[in-house]
Amino acid sequence: MVDAAMLWIVLSRLDDPAPSRNDKDSPGSPIESPASQQRGRINHFPDPPPILGEGENECIVTDILPNLDHAFWIVAVLALIAGAVRGFAGFGAGMIMIPFVSALYGPKIGASSILVADGILTIPYLLKSIRLCEPRTVAPVALGAAIAIPIGTYLLTTVDPTPIRWAMVPIIAGLLAITLSGWRYHGIPRFGASLATGAASGFLSGLIQLSGPPVIVLWMSGPFPPQTIRANIFVYFAIMSVVTVISYTIAGVFSSGLLPVLVPMIPCYAVGLVLGGRYFGKADPKVFRRVAVVLIGCAVILSMPILDQYLR
Repeated sequence: MVDAAMLWIVLSRLDDPAPSRNDKDSPGSPIESPASQQRGRINHFPDPPPILGEGENECIVTDILPNLDHAFWIVAVLALIAGAVRGFAGFGAGMIMIPFVSALYGPKIGASSILVADGILTIPYLLKSIRLCEPRTVAPVALGAAIAIPIGTYLLTTVDPTPIRWAMVPIIAGLLAITLSGWRYHGIPRFGASLATGAASGFLSGLIQLSGPPVIVLWMSGPFPPQTIRANIFVYFAIMSVVTVISYTIAGVFSSGLLPVLVPMIPCYAVGLVLGGRYFGKADPKVFRRVAVVLIGCAVILSMPILDQYLR
């Protein structure tokens, strides 16, 4: 390294441009010696490439990696909890993740991040749920959701969702009251009721990814056991996710801002799904219904826009 540096210094000192013929022939020009003329014929060397210091290398690495600030750890912890809830009850992840992520990163990132993470990580659960679900109840609900998701997505990208979120609070509260009242219907829900429930769920999904309460109340008010309800939810959410991804792509909701959120969310969400799924097989059916009621109650509270200033 020392010999190379010394060679560079010698060559840089030799790197003097040769005077032009006009300058040499002009009066007052200094007479060049043969040695200086020989130096003038030496080619110019380009500047050496810059060598990055330790600090500059660290800057490049930190630009690639996510910023490990408080938001990173909030997303990681919430994703673990949300994954456990989703693995156990089949729903509820959006209720936990979206209010906080939306407050930290904006409503578009909040809605699209959980859509991507959940859509990828719940594929194994979907394959198992196809055999256990009740297609006659899932199909009309999914049809209504497919019709209403683009409407909610359009409002997400064009208007302020705050008034709509306020309007959803009493609706979700009413659904919770129905569940708490103990009211049950017998048999398979009628096509019209399932279609309307799916439309309400799809609208909320497109707007704020909060689609669980309408369909949960519909299926919990029927004669279905927890295994069937959970399977219905997984299949229904999978269908909705496909429609929502198409709708979000057309509307331009997805952006590169998703990456810093997905880095902590995906691994923690995956661990939570495994833990919640294992506990579901051991839990009593009454526990399942209690958890569902608590989650719907949390949806009523967390959907209030007034809490955004405290979650931020």
